[in-house]
Amino acid sequence: MSKEKLMRIAERVLKRTESYQNIRELDVSDEDNYKVDYLLIKGSKAAPEDVIAYASYVDEMMFFHPLEKDSTPFEHYEELFNFETDLFEYLENGYSLAAMSLDCHYCVWFDIAEYHSEYQSQNGFQKYLDYCKRNGVTRELLAKESGYDGMDVMTFYDKQAVKAAQEKLSNDFER
Repeated sequence: MSKEKLMRIAERVLKRTESYQNIRELDVSDEDNYKVDYLLIKGSKAAPEDVIAYASYVDEMMFFHPLEKDSTPFEHYEELFNFETDLFEYLENGYSLAAMSLDCHYCVWFDIAEYHSEYQSQNGFQKYLDYCKRNGVTRELLAKESGYDGMDVMTFYDKQAVKAAQEKLSNDFER
């Protein structure tokens, strides 16, 4: 299953949520309603074991499992949300980032600039930076597309740490 197909599925599930429908009733266009910020996948893209989608609207946040038929989204999640537990821990525990909006990268980069030394999930943090490296997410791109004016967090990228984390994860799966 391609990341585009997974994104379409996540967007379709998102549009069925109560929060999305409530905002739509306020005559807010779909373009200004909740948007999927990022998708995490466990397993292969062809046959994922699990997919988690995070979506936001203004300062409201929700997450849901778009491939689970009877999954109830966790809405009004904004007070509990942080990139350490909702992104880096998942990456550290075998999930991969399938897609992320530039607006979300913008927020992650500001979070990294302020809190990078406090992250416990350093392997997940490095996997995120590796995703940025492989997908051309740079300070220049974020500045051009989103007005990002913070530090270049790619200075924290450690290719050897990513390789070591991937080896550790594959060794853990073999046990």
